[in-house]
Amino acid sequence: MTYKAIYKNLMLTAITMSSMCSAACSANDPGLPAAPTPAVTLHKIDNGGFENDLTAWTVNGDRASATVTAGGCEGKNALTLKSDEAFDVSLKQTVINIADGIYDLEFFYMNDGNGRACYLSASQTSGEEKMTALQASPTTWTRSYVRGIKVKGGKCDISIHMQADTAAWCRIDNLNLIKSDREFNLLKGGDVSELTYVEQNGGKYYLDGKEEDCIDILKKNGMNIVRLRLYNDPGNPAFTPSNRLPAGIQTPDDILRLARRAKAAGMQILLTFHYSDYWTNGETQTKPHEWDGLDFASLKKALYDFTFNFMTRMKEQGTTPEYVAIGNETQAGMLYPDGSYEHFAQLSELYNAGYDAVKAVSADSRVIIHLNNAGSKDQYNWYLGELKNHGTRYDIIGASYYPFWTNITAKEMREWADYTTRKFDKDMIIMETGYSWNRTLPDGTPGQLSHNGPYTDFSPRGQKNFMLELTSEIKKAENCRILGYFYWDPIFIEVTGTGWELGAKNYVSNTTLFDFNGNALEVMDALKYNN
Repeated sequence: MTYKAIYKNLMLTAITMSSMCSAACSANDPGLPAAPTPAVTLHKIDNGGFENDLTAWTVNGDRASATVTAGGCEGKNALTLKSDEAFDVSLKQTVINIADGIYDLEFFYMNDGNGRACYLSASQTSGEEKMTALQASPTTWTRSYVRGIKVKGGKCDISIHMQADTAAWCRIDNLNLIKSDREFNLLKGGDVSELTYVEQNGGKYYLDGKEEDCIDILKKNGMNIVRLRLYNDPGNPAFTPSNRLPAGIQTPDDILRLARRAKAAGMQILLTFHYSDYWTNGETQTKPHEWDGLDFASLKKALYDFTFNFMTRMKEQGTTPEYVAIGNETQAGMLYPDGSYEHFAQLSELYNAGYDAVKAVSADSRVIIHLNNAGSKDQYNWYLGELKNHGTRYDIIGASYYPFWTNITAKEMREWADYTTRKFDKDMIIMETGYSWNRTLPDGTPGQLSHNGPYTDFSPRGQKNFMLELTSEIKKAENCRILGYFYWDPIFIEVTGTGWELGAKNYVSNTTLFDFNGNALEVMDALKYNN
């Protein structure tokens, strides 16, 4: 079967929304260069294996909860943080005589997952603190990293923290600093395009029982970038599918307002051009009504002009997006039928028109091509290969990863991402991910994600542990080539009068970062203590 035939079958499967188990990633693929073996420069941390009790570590907080116990990962002992009641403890050491540069902190841990937060951090005395929070791993020593630690002046503060509201434990061992000289600033984002819709229907958001602005809550809990999706003319009752949204929702003016709010909160922006009056994905890529009937040359010019003009408006108001996606889940193309994958040469020209328009306004904005079904080697090998064969210009591979749709774990996704980024020499962003924290919507019916694939815990704690696991795997990616993730849809809470389209209900209110009443869920800690 040809790759095109394989791809077509994959498209049909994706369109019917069947879950798909990807082929296992294999280092034997003849098109994949061997992973290089980097030279490793270690800087030993004094008593980083806890073989000498707590020597070299300063303990603060509930000191009795920090002990050294037998049964380390490699040596005889390990640090154990444990109590039968609520506790808050931290350990700190200042590492000295270290060469300036960028480092990763490698360590091993076991964690019962019952604490509110267990995380390691590293920073300069007056510099940015890098943090990695720990997923549940109660029976196995697990390797993890704090990435991108900048050292200047020969010193670095290393800290271990644990907070628990009930009985909990965590064990830490074998801390080492590894010189990497690789920048890494984890992107932690979510799509907030529905925010105006929710707010105008009375939706409210709460943190620790206090009503606050939604974007402020996200920022306080560590989110550093938002995704905004732009439609051409949504809410126009004279055209289909424009009429599926209320007037004024996700229009250019609405997205500009949301962009100003995000920038005012100090957040970056990823802008997705849908090139439609409403939602697009592999099944539906309906042209904007104003572009109907255009010949291909005119269609390409319309795409360029629309992209250039909106990017210019974003720049003029001081909200130039750091990242721009040309289309949404375009695994079967966009602007059907002209830009269908069956006309890949034309599809490539449309991508290039969008790329050129973005770069004409902002050369520093990085351009993304976004596909679904993270984990599928066949799909990505064929599609990204076609992009390369046609000289398509883009900067980053965008991939949607849902345990529900893909039926793979975060580890399996990361192994596939290592393969894909190495083969095509591109960074990657997880453009969409999501997890059901409740089995049903408030009315008792299943939501869009009726299960969580290989994960079985339908609870806020299960959602938190999944995001901790996903973030951990992102930080294990080869050469830090997975830049981060965007959660879907973090803010689309249950509010009367809102739905995925007019007259329909909200099918994702059991996958948000807030509960049905707008209260921030414990998954926020997975964002807050990871960067």
